[in-house]
Amino acid sequence: MFSCPEGYHTFKHYYSRYFGELGFEVVHIVDLLSQKIKENGISFKPLDEVVTYQDPCRLGRMAGIYDAPREIIRSIPGLTFKEMERNRESAVCCGTSAWQNCSSYSRTIQLDRLKEAGATGAGTVITSCPKCAIHFNCTVESFELEIRIKELLDLVAEQAVIP
Repeated sequence: MFSCPEGYHTFKHYYSRYFGELGFEVVHIVDLLSQKIKENGISFKPLDEVVTYQDPCRLGRMAGIYDAPREIIRSIPGLTFKEMERNRESAVCCGTSAWQNCSSYSRTIQLDRLKEAGATGAGTVITSCPKCAIHFNCTVESFELEIRIKELLDLVAEQAVIP
């Protein structure tokens, strides 16, 4: 099970190609969580907030996982989910590949994307990628923007009702 889209993509598409059968199923955690929610295995405390979702490049365009994160978000009572204009296959990346430094071009992409998120009326951008979260948080802090960044797994952990 993977929470990082890049690790998921690498194991799903490259490891078996170069190293043979893995001996385990490669699953991204958002798919598992979405399935468990549908089976009534997870419930959530309500949260009154307007949110939007950032499609990570490797989870979205490269792995085709678009619905599961949205299903998880929509299952949290009280959340109002607003799509950014450019979403799913048309989503803009977080502006930085891997763990490289942010150039002025990367910052421009990040600022543009965060402005697009803010235009939805959302106070929080949710993403399923730790790298997106890190890069966006850096930009939010650097430019003192009035929007929060939250990883989907953190949101799930905070709002899940533990019986």
